[in-house]
Amino acid sequence: MKLTERALKEIIAEELSSADKKEIKKMISTELDSFERKFKKSLKPIVEEELKKLLKTRDVKADVADISKKILKKLYKDLAFQHPYIIDRIKL
Repeated sequence: MKLTERALKEIIAEELSSADKKEIKKMISTELDSFERKFKKSLKPIVEEELKKLLKTRDVKADVADISKKILKKLYKDLAFQHPYIIDRIKL
């Protein structure tokens, strides 16, 4: 069946009803939700594997240790100067 140019323009120019628009939105959201679920399922193992590889390196371990040391030093300094009563309450 061949469509004439005029018939094609009439089909394209036809306005969608509100029910059609709602149905289209529902179909799109359903597809997006299913795609998102599939993406999350496939992405999670990949990300976990890459993180495991990265966290096992010596550079990362050293960086984490340095940051932890700096935080603990600042915490102890703050406790000693700003809140000396907290240190006095520690029982040995």
